[in-house]
Amino acid sequence: MAVKKDHLPVFEFIILCTVVFMGVCNVSVFYSFHVYMQDLGFSKSISGIVISLYSLSSMIMYGVASSSITVRNTYRLMFVGMGLLILCGLAYIQVTSLWALVLIRVVQGIGVFLFLAPCMTLLVSMISPENSGSAFSLYSTALLLPYSLMPYLSERLSVYIANPSWLYAGTAGLMPLAFLLALFLRYRIGLLKAGADHNLLPSKISTRESYSNLKRVHIFNVLAANGVYFITFSGLFFMFQDYAYSRGIGNAGYFFSMQMGIMIAIRFFGGTVFDRFSKVMLIFTAFIFTSAGFLFLMNLNDESLILPVATIFGIGMGLSSPALNSLMFTVSEPEYRSFNANMMMLTVHLGSFLGPLMGGVMVDLLGYEGFLWIAVLGTAGAAVVFTFVSRQSESVRV
Repeated sequence: MAVKKDHLPVFEFIILCTVVFMGVCNVSVFYSFHVYMQDLGFSKSISGIVISLYSLSSMIMYGVASSSITVRNTYRLMFVGMGLLILCGLAYIQVTSLWALVLIRVVQGIGVFLFLAPCMTLLVSMISPENSGSAFSLYSTALLLPYSLMPYLSERLSVYIANPSWLYAGTAGLMPLAFLLALFLRYRIGLLKAGADHNLLPSKISTRESYSNLKRVHIFNVLAANGVYFITFSGLFFMFQDYAYSRGIGNAGYFFSMQMGIMIAIRFFGGTVFDRFSKVMLIFTAFIFTSAGFLFLMNLNDESLILPVATIFGIGMGLSSPALNSLMFTVSEPEYRSFNANMMMLTVHLGSFLGPLMGGVMVDLLGYEGFLWIAVLGTAGAAVVFTFVSRQSESVRV
């Protein structure tokens, strides 16, 4: 018996968001990893590759294993993912060699998949098309909040710890609490009888059919836009500290606190906006603001510009993800919604893989100005192409 989803089960939804928040802290704490890798003696390009490996391994896992995730096996997979995140977090204290770091990043990526993919499956089981915009808006707040807090905390705590590896290990300490909350969530969901006989990927839907549905133009269009969004987001996130240093700004971690604060405010207080207004136009607006943000970032010469530039990025990136995820939920057939939601997560990791990788290479080859111009043109072009394709697809409900 599935949960009646006309109304969101608020208490259970909050527990799920809290668990997700703790897990993402184990990802966003690596804000300083690009600089840490260079302190260990690695080049910008090598550092970008190593950073990207966790996203690459997660992306592969999303690609090959998403069709196997159902409400029945979510908690088992989630607990395994938590264990891997703890082990990898602790390993950073001892590991400084290249190949050992490569191994840790790969295993950590697998752990992130096993943790977050089941969470997305649980989320989809709780929501309906009528509340998908506000639900994804609030859920994405839980995903974003660590990116607002951890850069600031990393810089503030750096003076009290020997090196960032202790911070990476310390953040893994959140996982035991997340485990207890997940157990309580399972108990609460059991009371609601959610998933007792409910499988978000019914047996009659084969793996081949699941992947075939991605060929539909409006499905692929949303996935592509989500990938571009996270390429730009992760490229900015991992390159910004070094870019700020190059402009003579020593402590710029609060840029992300400001940017994320605006994004969170938009998603937390404006959740119903994503249910009431055209999702396609919200996404177009988001990409245009993001493109403008990269343009203004070129003129970042002192700290006085951090607030206005962070505001522009906050508005652009604040509108993007909830609208994209809600649009995917809306245009997907019910039997594919859980699978397609995890395919959106695949593009998140694809973007997180390509962002640091492409960013590091472009900065080495073209400098930061070249990197920023490519970001300006890429996001503006994505806005135009996405909107044109969406308008051509009669299936897209906006």
